Amino acid sequence: MLAAAPTHYENFPVASWLCPPRLRPPIAAIYAFARTADDIADEGDASPVQRLEDLRAFRADLAAAANGTAPSDQWPEVFGPLAHAIRGFALPETLLADLLSAFMQDIEKTRDGAGYADRTELLDYCRRSANPVGRLLLHLYGVDDASSLAQSDAVCSALQLINFWQDLSGDLPRGRFYLPHEDSRSHGLSVSAFRTFRPQGPTAPPPNAIALVASLVAWARLRSSARRSCTGCRDAPDGSCDSWSRAATASSTRSKRWVATLSRPARPSARPMRRCSCGGPCGCGDNRPHEEARTMTPEQYVQDKAAASGSSFYYAFLFLPKPRRAAITAFYAFCREIDDVVDEVTDPGVAATKLAWWRTEVAQSYAGQPQHPVMQALMPHAAAYGIEERQLHEVIEGCQMDLDQTRYLDFPALRRYCHLVAGVVGEGAARIFGQTEPQTTEYAHRLGLALQLTNIIRDVGEDALRGRIYLPVNELQQFDVKAHEILNRVHSDRFIALMKFQAARAHKAYDEALALLPPADRRMQKPGLMMASIYRTLLREIERDDFQVLHQRVSLTPVRKLWLAWQVQALGKL
Repeated sequence: MLAAAPTHYENFPVASWLCPPRLRPPIAAIYAFARTADDIADEGDASPVQRLEDLRAFRADLAAAANGTAPSDQWPEVFGPLAHAIRGFALPETLLADLLSAFMQDIEKTRDGAGYADRTELLDYCRRSANPVGRLLLHLYGVDDASSLAQSDAVCSALQLINFWQDLSGDLPRGRFYLPHEDSRSHGLSVSAFRTFRPQGPTAPPPNAIALVASLVAWARLRSSARRSCTGCRDAPDGSCDSWSRAATASSTRSKRWVATLSRPARPSARPMRRCSCGGPCGCGDNRPHEEARTMTPEQYVQDKAAASGSSFYYAFLFLPKPRRAAITAFYAFCREIDDVVDEVTDPGVAATKLAWWRTEVAQSYAGQPQHPVMQALMPHAAAYGIEERQLHEVIEGCQMDLDQTRYLDFPALRRYCHLVAGVVGEGAARIFGQTEPQTTEYAHRLGLALQLTNIIRDVGEDALRGRIYLPVNELQQFDVKAHEILNRVHSDRFIALMKFQAARAHKAYDEALALLPPADRRMQKPGLMMASIYRTLLREIERDDFQVLHQRVSLTPVRKLWLAWQVQALGKL
């Protein structure tokens, strides 16, 4: 039986697709233990004295479980499965106890208003708060060589550091200061001064504060770079259990975004234009193929495109059989290429030219002459999974709408846009996942609408920086929210009421989609259900945060997405 685990923000991979079935129960038990202990230390309004007392009782129950005696009845859902895992896999009690000592240190330092003198002291905290998790996993896999343990420690410490830097805006108001005092002083900053800065204003942080965080991000990334697949692993002899290092790389990118949001320029700068891999017009004055595209296969190109996006879709694809995974990855990479034209090309004329090129490329690809690596990867799957030329053209048409208009008068107009950029994508994805009932297409369209409405809610602030407002004009008027307030990112009670209305509509779309899915196709459509779980969880996070989407992009950590996806895959839980 899997341990019952809390469902909010997860900080490390749990029972992912990389784990064999026999290891999933102990991993879930370890996760429930760590998550519950962290909640005792963090959640609610208990006093420090009460939190420390509860953690001591929690530690006593751990000792009982490890010694084979009966723990208290306070946390049976934690220590029942954990005791079974300790007996069955000889889990080291000391590693679990180290986690508790770190949680207790958090309480004590927050209570005393203390921080960390230098990086050495902070790494000692990471040694107990993060490294035991990696070592416990290696223990389950039967890996105990010094090299693998050292690499695991380096990556786990890096993940913990990255969490510190991306959570500054949440930790500072709670009295937690993980920035080493020595580093702060070297950048001319005191602890008290840094606590006055907020990523959402009103006081913008000075350049030296941004430089401090940037230097610490670089330090964390350097530590995470020590990542070589372990060897001699019973269950992953190919080294595929090296999930920690991949998570470190992804999370490091997220923490760098926090540095960017500290200073928030008036408009986002476009990412550097890549040389066009298709040889078509890219606006850079050089139509030679991208060097990277020349050195990789089409399949590698689309895989990198999908993984680099950081999208929740990528996590759902990982559970598919290899042929379907290859098809959906190529299909998704096509959608990303088209979307990037609109989001990354600053000149509308150039963007329109590129979309016109893509229309020609799609037509030529279905005539048997694909040029772009995305189309070369996609076309072998088109006939097998019913990916129609019409669908690809409709995706392009939807992105063309982003060039042609920045407002939508009412919801029917917005729904047309959502149909093109999301409903059609859902239709194609459903065919790739596998469907036997015609009604599954209707489900896919409704789910696509729900996902796109969630995207619109999440990205209100980012879209405003681009001069776009997807919220229907008549609904802004209904809630007395002016367009200039959105563009200037003014958060108000009226804005919250407007966004609650938008969220309710998205929730209704999720409910309708799930009701439409025929039972016969439910198993094959699990990737779509994973997306529903991930995106609906994101929507609920946004709601809990009072729709603070104008100045930040609310997102789930990669490991939380993995956990939600795994719950659907293994437990059928939404």
